[in-house]
Amino acid sequence: MGFFSRRPKKLSDDELRDALFDAVAGSSPRHFYELLTSQLERIVALFPTWKILPPAVQSDVSRAKWWCQGAIGVAAAVAELGDRSLMAQLEVPPDQNPVIQWQQSFLAAETDAANGEYSSAISKLEQILEEMEGATGTAIDDLLPKIYGLLGTVNHRAGNREQAHHFTVKAKIYCERTGDHEGAQIYARNLTVIDGI
Repeated sequence: MGFFSRRPKKLSDDELRDALFDAVAGSSPRHFYELLTSQLERIVALFPTWKILPPAVQSDVSRAKWWCQGAIGVAAAVAELGDRSLMAQLEVPPDQNPVIQWQQSFLAAETDAANGEYSSAISKLEQILEEMEGATGTAIDDLLPKIYGLLGTVNHRAGNREQAHHFTVKAKIYCERTGDHEGAQIYARNLTVIDGI
């Protein structure tokens, strides 16, 4: 008669999101699927707010990675349960995907650089940097140092030694910050050429 069952504490919206994202990051499939199946309707309703990185998360590379991987993991798991609506929210057609457009512009700048059209290459690269301002994510971490590096190379070829040094240093520092040791070594070697060491 005097039995009380302990009900699990109801998670707030933020606690639910964090628990799911932590489960994705920690590879805890049992806990993840228990949460997912017990809170599915709520997750589907909340997901539109999870696909946007808050400014505080954008400024922290590891937290941004955790957030992106968590959102993708949740969407993929819900798709496995037969509901692709969350994945559809994450998928952007290529012609509307700014990262794909920036990658294409970068390739065009590389072509200009190879053809000796340095001012055109510099203009394209500077335009990409302007459009990318404030963007974060693994695609940005891959592309941004390449843009800095190519700006360094093209400015060097165009005789703009100060700009070449400036952008190559930025490429090297960015690679060091994201753990791309090979990229950092390449830009360090480029600096010895630019600085005439």
